[in-house]
Amino acid sequence: MEVYISANAFWALLISAVEVYKRECYGILLGYRDSSNIYIVEHAISYQTANRRHTSVERNNRASKRMHKFLESLPHLSLIGDFHSHTGWGDLKGVGAPSSADVVDMAPDNLYIIIVANDKRRNSSWSYNGDGTLSGTVDDYHFRLGAYYLDEFSRSRRASIFCPYAIGFNAKESQQTILIRSSSAKQRWSRLKP
Repeated sequence: MEVYISANAFWALLISAVEVYKRECYGILLGYRDSSNIYIVEHAISYQTANRRHTSVERNNRASKRMHKFLESLPHLSLIGDFHSHTGWGDLKGVGAPSSADVVDMAPDNLYIIIVANDKRRNSSWSYNGDGTLSGTVDDYHFRLGAYYLDEFSRSRRASIFCPYAIGFNAKESQQTILIRSSSAKQRWSRLKP
């Protein structure tokens, strides 16, 4: 299974995790599932009323019912799942695998994104990983995004994430050299980095 994340959803996921960093964030995913069974995530909306802790997060059920009722009236987008973060605590780093509680809360035909947020130890350009996740750094944080769903046997499976915007966001610039002509009488060329 494949998941495509828009630029808008990409930033919303990261900002949600950073806003409550060291506690878990929670929100919903809006988009659609196409005929090829590919999820398209157009928007990620953070729950403001979620009860956040360092190792768990719970949505406010009354607020959730209001939101679901409201979302049913949207003509072009559907609720396709939710997201939450796993963050480091103390010397431990956050991990991306769904916990047993995460799997119990999963429903068939829904998508679940886990944002692993940790302190950045070094700069890393955004890239796709061999396990289907997407990772990179922004500011002081290292992120790894993983997408999960339930298979026909109700087992948690990882989908492959694609986000062309993220890959191009801070990709290392190619070492291009621009040659310019100096204004002196002799013809000289100088090298400048863009």
